[in-house]
Formats: sequence, structure tokens, C-alpha cells
Amino acid sequence: MSIRPVAAGLLFTLIPWTVAADHKTFSLYTFDSPPYQQANPIPGGPEATGETVETIRCAMEHAGAQVNIRLMPQNRARFALQRQLVDGYFAVDPSPDLDEAAEISHPVALEKWYWFYLGQRPDPTTAKIGVVGGSNEEVWLIQNGFQPFVTVSSTEQLPALLKRQRIDLALMDQQVMETLREDSPALDQTLNREFLRYAPLHLYLNRRFVSEHPGVLTRFNRQLPECMEQHMLLSADEYQHVAGQARGLIKDLEQRLNLAQAIHQGPVYDSFTEILTQDTLWQALAPEQPTPLASEILGLPASQALKRWQDEQGGLVTELLLTDNKGALVAMSQLSSDYWQGDEPKFQEIAVETERGMERKSDLWISPIRYDASTRQFQIIVSVPIPLKEPNNGLEGILAMGLAIEKTLHNYERLARARSEQVPMELPVAE
Repeated sequence: MSIRPVAAGLLFTLIPWTVAADHKTFSLYTFDSPPYQQANPIPGGPEATGETVETIRCAMEHAGAQVNIRLMPQNRARFALQRQLVDGYFAVDPSPDLDEAAEISHPVALEKWYWFYLGQRPDPTTAKIGVVGGSNEEVWLIQNGFQPFVTVSSTEQLPALLKRQRIDLALMDQQVMETLREDSPALDQTLNREFLRYAPLHLYLNRRFVSEHPGVLTRFNRQLPECMEQHMLLSADEYQHVAGQARGLIKDLEQRLNLAQAIHQGPVYDSFTEILTQDTLWQALAPEQPTPLASEILGLPASQALKRWQDEQGGLVTELLLTDNKGALVAMSQLSSDYWQGDEPKFQEIAVETERGMERKSDLWISPIRYDASTRQFQIIVSVPIPLKEPNNGLEGILAMGLAIEKTLHNYERLARARSEQVPMELPVAE
């Protein structure tokens, strides 16, 4: 006799049937993966904590919902979501199987996945790969034609298998490995690493939930950027790399286009009321269609030059915006979501109004990593001032440039890997 019906029936009794009920507190499952998700023992039972848990709670609260988050093995959580036994499950890579049963949110976390190994990196196509069973890494490997040699129940087992040469490669998130290192400082096994990919992870909500609670997912997605921001800051080394790469790109662009001249050739509204009026109309129509003003700006020679230069960067540059000293757009490489940029950090961190007029506040601003829903990728925004020749600190406007984080930091990781090959990184191996 098959035990599957019995196991399924037992699971039904263990999982609260919250989906059909009219409730304000929603039931979400995730899995143990410090520092993103972990159990915090408290009186009355363990409480889920961690970076991604904080993001989920924050965005759901701002969306008008309370959540009860429980930790569960990944395979069991997937089973529960696919059978609509739970309202949602996070943090997971996009999955065709889950897409059939649930609605996916915008990303709630961005992980950095590495190969970890001894000595020289083996060829992943022939190597014996170890991974946590049911994990996002295992799902991704199988979807991309890799068959794991060993699956384990917890991440701390993987360094031990590498040490014993039972596997050649372990696929893990960087922060998860760093957490193992912090918890086991006495472990002295040397491992090397090589960056593989940035992995955006999502919340899945079952379709019955989405149908019975219209608008929650939309509001949740809208709140995510603010709730994720503290977890999406660049490290000091990454910031320096991005700053250097951005300055090189901007220098190249300035050799192709006179940015100050382009500002003066754009449309001008002297009245701030007129700017806000145009911005309201612009936002009402974008991104589906441009307003007459947007069409005019897109047709300008400067906008066409920005678009050509962006296309030459091979996907590294995602957007270029040029504004006057009021924050109003005068040129753009593609249709922006709004006309007036003066209320956004990319302008406010560069420009400041003084008694003498608009002046430079700083020479460079780099945003945290943000998810761009229109392009479905993570990006950062870099903005710089376009200075007036006289007075010395005067401001013509600003240039804002979007950079695809995957491509930008891939360059950084290649440099970091070259350095690490000279001085191997000390990482933990559990006994």
C-alpha cells in the first residue's frame, strides 16, 4: 500500500486551513537559511526572523496585511503551496511548477551564488556537485542541465563533504557561507570560490488567496523597494568599483555628446506649476504611451544620441536621463515613468538650492540596488552634476544613468576572484 495518501492526510491535519477562511492574518511558509530566514526561540514557540522575513513583514504591513511566518523544509513548503494549504511561500527562485499554482511577486531578496571548491575549480559539467536538497540552488541546477551528485539536508554539511573530497563543488549563497564561518571560527579549511549568478528570490501567493484578497499583491510589490533598501546597499568595495566604472562610462559619453549644450536645447518651463502639470499628465500615460511633451523630448537629437550610446554598451546601461537645474527632463534614452525628477534622490543628492541658485551638493551619487519592474531586473542609479562654467559651483542640471547590477558587479567579481586566487579565502568546513 502506498503511504503517499496517508502522508498527505497527515500534512492536512498539521497545516492550518487558512486560505478559505475570512482572515486578516495570512499564513506564509519559508525555510531555514540564516541570515535571510531563521528561527528565533521565544516563549510560546519559535519566531521567524532574518533579512528577508523583515522585508516580507514590512511590505505586507504597508499593504494592509499581517502575516504569520513559519519555517518548514523546502519540499514540504512547496507541497503545501501547490495544494493551496498555505497562503504563500518565500524566498524562492521562479519555478514553472509553482507558476502553475501561484502568483509570483516582485523579488523580495537578491542572493549571490558561488561555487565553493578546493584547489582549482573543476568543470561543473563533469564535477560532482553538492547542494541542499529541495533548495533554490538544486532547482536551478536541474533546470539548467546539471544533475547534483549529492543532496544534503543542511548547508553546514557541504563544506565537510568538500573537505572529505566526497564532492568537487558546492553551490551556496555567499551570506549563508559567511554565516557558517561566523558560527564556526575554529574551522580552518581553505576553500576557493567563484561567482556564479545573482539570484532574485520571490514570494509566491496561491491563486485563491490572490482572488479573495484583490490588491494585496499589487500593494505588496509597490512597498518592496522601500522595505528592501537597507538590505540592498553595496559593500564598500562594490561601491568603489561601481563609482570607477560609472566615471569611465560618463567620460566616454561626454566625448560623444555635449551634455550642457543638450540641456539648453531641451524644452523649458519657467513656471514650477507648469512642470508639475506636465508631470501629472506624463505619469498618467507612461509607460503605455508618451505625452506630446514626451514625444518631443524623445525626438530630440540629444535623446537619440543617448539611445545610440546606451545600445552600444551591451546591456550594461539600462537608462539615461538628462535634466535641467529644476529637475525637469530635457533628454532621455527611453520613455521615463515621470517628467519631473526633482523630488527623487538622484536629483536631490546632487543638487541643492542656495541663495545664489541651484548648486552642486556632491559630485557623485550611487543608489542602493533596486528592482526595476519595467525591465524585470535589478539595477542601480548613478547621478552626476552637469556644472555651469560660472559660477564655479553652479549647476546646469544632472545626468542619471541606470546600470544593470548583474553585469556591473560581474566585472567586480572577476577582479575579486583574481585577487582571491592569489590569496585563498579562509572558509569553514564542519567536522
